[in-house]
Amino acid sequence: MPLLPELWVAWQPIVDLRNGTILGHEALIRGPTGTPVAHPEKLFRWAADNGREEELERACRQRALDTARRNWIPGQRVFLNLDGRWLRLPGDWEHPTAASLPLAIEISEQRSVLGQPALLEALARWRSAGHLLVIDDYGTGYAGVVAVLAVQPDIIKLDRALIARLDRDARKQAMVAAIRTWTRDNGVQIIAEGIETAGECEVLRDLGCEYGQGFFLGRPTAVLRTEVDWHPVTGKVHLSSPVDATLAFYARAIAGLTVPSYVVDRRRRLVAWNDAAAALLGFRDADLLGRRCSESPLDHRDRGGRRLCVSACPLVQSMALQKAHMSVLSARRQDGSRQVLQVEATPLFDASTDRVVGALEQFRPLTDWPAVPAPGLTARADTTDRHGA
Repeated sequence: MPLLPELWVAWQPIVDLRNGTILGHEALIRGPTGTPVAHPEKLFRWAADNGREEELERACRQRALDTARRNWIPGQRVFLNLDGRWLRLPGDWEHPTAASLPLAIEISEQRSVLGQPALLEALARWRSAGHLLVIDDYGTGYAGVVAVLAVQPDIIKLDRALIARLDRDARKQAMVAAIRTWTRDNGVQIIAEGIETAGECEVLRDLGCEYGQGFFLGRPTAVLRTEVDWHPVTGKVHLSSPVDATLAFYARAIAGLTVPSYVVDRRRRLVAWNDAAAALLGFRDADLLGRRCSESPLDHRDRGGRRLCVSACPLVQSMALQKAHMSVLSARRQDGSRQVLQVEATPLFDASTDRVVGALEQFRPLTDWPAVPAPGLTARADTTDRHGA
């Protein structure tokens, strides 16, 4: 089969979730149209069965370069998947000039070759040439964090397995939030792969993921694009009516309580704040409702004075673990002073689906930081089962 002349490239946009602009396009190879190997999975299986994997790999790289050179849009990057067993780029990329196309090289975590010295040497060479390094399929492969430490990538791409139904899965939200916190601290950006719904997209934006890729944002086509139909303003989604009804029930339930309380949805936006909470901290509904708790003026901090990130938040812990979570923290009062609080966060479940739809947080004032069992920074009592409280 004459591979190179009949291969073609489908380009899928990678979109900035903050403003809807296109960062670049990933080159996705397709086999000859109308043949049994038109689908890439069948194409690569055919090459493996016939001892032509290296030939196909090099043909894919050359076809992507040739296609991009003719049509590339200034300011965008070419995202190119590489099999780490073959470590030479086409000449225009291996020895780039000022006019060369900017490249983002994707190394799949699913191939256990990241420990090979030759690959690490090639990665250093490509980085020095100005190319970005990307760990692909993060979250499903062999190496995990080890791959990130070895490659020191500029970007990691979260696998679709972490993204699917993210808006309906508090555990996945907590995992993505933890990854985002770690990568932000280390100067690594995130691309979420396989975004297929508005809900998935919205939660990723809330969690601080910079970039996204998937059918919801743009399907692979033979044409490079300067813009996509999706835009952050029109990409907003709202909770479905059954979830709204559940949270509304709990909002009514806390209204008359003497215990300071508030309710958040699964994206940690405040949907209810009672008079007892307002009396203790000074903030009224207008100061808080509709805002994410991590971005509210409450400014929760741990004993060391550090802001509680999303992954350490008691609300996230309770929703992710589906059980009550108790901790000690401080919150800012409306007058600028700080109040030490003992906090209990409890997940809230939709009775019809048994899914977590939000959380209830109740708190009481403490006069000082109490003793906390070593070695943690917060006291914790996960003693309530998932349907308790």
